[in-house]
Amino acid sequence: MWSRKATALAGCGGFLALSGLVLLNYLFISVGIVMLSFLFLASFLNLWMPRVTVERTASSQNIFEDGELEISFRLRNHGLLGGFVEIYDELPSQARLVRGSNYTLLYLKRQQEVSFTYTVQVPLRGHYHLGPVRLRVKDAFDLFYSERHEKALEPFSVFPRIEPLDSEILGGKNPKLYQGAMPIYSVGEGTQFYSLREFLPGDSLRKVNWKATARTGEMMVNETEHEDILDIFLLLDARGVSGLGSPTDNPLEMCCRAAATFADQLLRARNNVGLTVYGSRTATVHLGRGETHLHRLLTALADAKAEGELPLKLVIQDLLPYIPSGSPIILFSALDNDDTLPDAFTLALTRGYALTVVSPSSLELEARLGRFAPRPGTSPEVRTKLALAQETARIERDNTISELRSWGVHLGDWKPGDPVNLALAGVQR
Repeated sequence: MWSRKATALAGCGGFLALSGLVLLNYLFISVGIVMLSFLFLASFLNLWMPRVTVERTASSQNIFEDGELEISFRLRNHGLLGGFVEIYDELPSQARLVRGSNYTLLYLKRQQEVSFTYTVQVPLRGHYHLGPVRLRVKDAFDLFYSERHEKALEPFSVFPRIEPLDSEILGGKNPKLYQGAMPIYSVGEGTQFYSLREFLPGDSLRKVNWKATARTGEMMVNETEHEDILDIFLLLDARGVSGLGSPTDNPLEMCCRAAATFADQLLRARNNVGLTVYGSRTATVHLGRGETHLHRLLTALADAKAEGELPLKLVIQDLLPYIPSGSPIILFSALDNDDTLPDAFTLALTRGYALTVVSPSSLELEARLGRFAPRPGTSPEVRTKLALAQETARIERDNTISELRSWGVHLGDWKPGDPVNLALAGVQR
């Protein structure tokens, strides 16, 4: 392809040559022929234009929100001559350049290899890709060039941010979340004393409590508690209403960060953790533990999108047959626009499940974004209605929270801008 420089040179040379013929000016003719001859000879050099290969690598395929991703390029000229190389790497619209540039113009000599890097930051979770790469190679005189698109894409994922938690974040009769395994205590073989009972045929003599036997005059044995690791199920509300707010500050994003933080701590404590994301459909990551399982959970959280209107009651009805009785269920939801909440919680509580809810306040989010703020020039009547609507919505949310706590649900009311720790510190009945 011809560059603007080559086009201008050809036009100028042709103009001078024709003008010289018309005016019988041999100087014009000579200069025009020289310019056209140079352009003609340079077109043959175009056959030996640099042949450039491009290799792109990323520092990681997975980063966390606001984490940095370093992209490295290596260019090598396999041609017989040198030339200019212009390269541009397309980035996701959410990415921000931190260091370097995704656009570079450089001169490559024969058999020369050049490397450069740049760093991007992505503040929003999700699945993205780098590329395609646009490459333009020019000859040494910048007269001709060739373009090509490297369609190879570099996929990467941005996981929800994991925040540090205190060692104890839940209270109540149910097992607490400690920096260690969450035990379930049941009568069986163990070391923890539970109670005394009368000796029965088949009991081992090693279980006989001789002091109690001497005191009561009857054979008494020690009953102990059996310890086991707890299965914990996380529920994430990804309905369309959870996406209200800014792209980086809405109930769904807050819930994803809280769920990722919970999952990280629980898996570090060697517990079994499962996850169900519900919105237009349900997506489930079955019980598991370990670093590989944490990657599965984070991938599912990064894939969550605010869409659909699937009610919580249907999700609970489908899950309960597969959840062992007494296992904790932790729900991350703003509790908005779902009339089945009372039935769903009643269904789980009556079957003996321990419920915990971490609920970001969508009202506070809307207030921060100025949704309830009247515009300049708004009449006093409209201002009064907006204030009344905001107060009514806040009272309804407070009533819902109070009702759920009265049922025995552990619930944390999470204000925007607060760390996860503060939300969990407010979890109470």
